Amino acid sequence: MGSKIFNRRIYIVIGVIAACIGLTFFVRSCLTTREVKALVTPLDIEAGTPITFTDSTKGANHWLWEFGNGDSSPLQQGTYTYPETGKYQIRLTVNERYEKKFIVNVRTKRSDDTQNELIKIIAPKSGMQEEYIVFKGEGPSKEWRWEFGETGVVDAREQTAIYKYEFPGTYEVLLSTEDTKYPIRHTIVIAPQYMENDTTDVATLIGNDIKEKLQAIINQKPFNTNYNYILNNYLCKNPNAVVIINNTKKNDFYSYCQGLRLIGRRRTTIENVLIDIDPETEECIQKLIVIQSDND
Repeated sequence: MGSKIFNRRIYIVIGVIAACIGLTFFVRSCLTTREVKALVTPLDIEAGTPITFTDSTKGANHWLWEFGNGDSSPLQQGTYTYPETGKYQIRLTVNERYEKKFIVNVRTKRSDDTQNELIKIIAPKSGMQEEYIVFKGEGPSKEWRWEFGETGVVDAREQTAIYKYEFPGTYEVLLSTEDTKYPIRHTIVIAPQYMENDTTDVATLIGNDIKEKLQAIINQKPFNTNYNYILNNYLCKNPNAVVIINNTKKNDFYSYCQGLRLIGRRRTTIENVLIDIDPETEECIQKLIVIQSDND
């Protein structure tokens, strides 16, 4: 009788130990996230260039590659070509459980004509002291370095730059890019600011008129009246005309004006407005360049 009880106790102890070991492995399997060993390359490509995807996760036997545009693949490895430009998130799901994600940027493909295009400076040959002047770089480069000849340093790094000369004189503007061996040069003559009998061109008058209406929106004057005035008189009723703010940010005209309406109670001042008229119609303004300051 005593030996039977002893044996039963041994079986119970062994069973408890086995259960504990099994429970330990179960908990570990639940808490441990398996590392997905996958690769997508390249991650920055031109349109029409395929990417290569592959997975070498240990124990994997089921794959689902989702390319971020509705397309997918069940293969362990392969290639894929995006039909359109844009940024896409690729998600790989292994064994219907483990995931890994990648971001792919698909750029517009450069044509041979674009590659052979020379870099040019589009800018006026003359201007006035304290006047905002627009300088445009034309060509396929991605990096732009402007030296306007007054400071002796790089003044701007955008393709379209705005500069105001503090002193009159003749200046040599230099534009350097990653595609040019030597800087592109442009000479501009800056006349002294007129104190009397100042002559103002039409573009300046239009810019000042638009500036006044934008400031009225900020100052909580009737929104529709001022918005529609600019839209109908200068933008040919195009609410998607581009607005460049302080040479760094962009918005469509409607969204920009709505933004001014919302920040109206802040001390925002429209300093200047420059216009870019459509060369085909010579009537519609296709771009506004706004200089504004926030005095919070």
